[in-house]
Amino acid sequence: MAEASPILIDVGGQAQVVVVGGQTINGLDPNTGKLLWSHGHDTSGDMNNSMPVWGADGVLFVTSAYDGGSRALRVTKQGEGTKVEQLWFTNRLRIMFGNAIRIGDLVYGSSGDFGPAFLTALDIKSGEVAWQERGFGRSSLLYADGKMIILDEDGSLILARVSPKGLQVLSKTSLFDTTSWTVPTLSGATLYARDRKKIVALDLGGS
Repeated sequence: MAEASPILIDVGGQAQVVVVGGQTINGLDPNTGKLLWSHGHDTSGDMNNSMPVWGADGVLFVTSAYDGGSRALRVTKQGEGTKVEQLWFTNRLRIMFGNAIRIGDLVYGSSGDFGPAFLTALDIKSGEVAWQERGFGRSSLLYADGKMIILDEDGSLILARVSPKGLQVLSKTSLFDTTSWTVPTLSGATLYARDRKKIVALDLGGS
């Protein structure tokens, strides 16, 4: 079993729990634990760490680093069963420890394992790269109030706007001195973030 958190989705009125294991993506009945469907998603060392993303259009997005990549599955109800169709696969986005965020038809994530990291936008319909941006370490993402909050593993905190055309950095500061792998949490206007040494609370409300 891999480290990716499970999610609860609705497939044609049926609740399903999606669990990404070390080698497969699985849909389970949350009441009984019965396996409803399974689709391959294999990586070296079973390192599937990023939580899948579900869309209202019935498309499930899953991504992994190392020798993995990203794939989109259309999951629909078919009679008493479930139909799972792979729409595309690409290795242009490989998220190691962070998370993906879907906004409209684009999925945003920080791609990189042991090489350079690229903040990447993928088209959910085709898997084509809309754009890639260098200048960040591998990052965790949070989206609120029309802005992307980016915390990279080097401790830099970035506030940006993202769109199908690219990334606009609004502000950037050095927040931590050690490795930062935890996705920040926003409660109201207070941002909670951590590295391996400390946790901080930041007021993002402004004046």
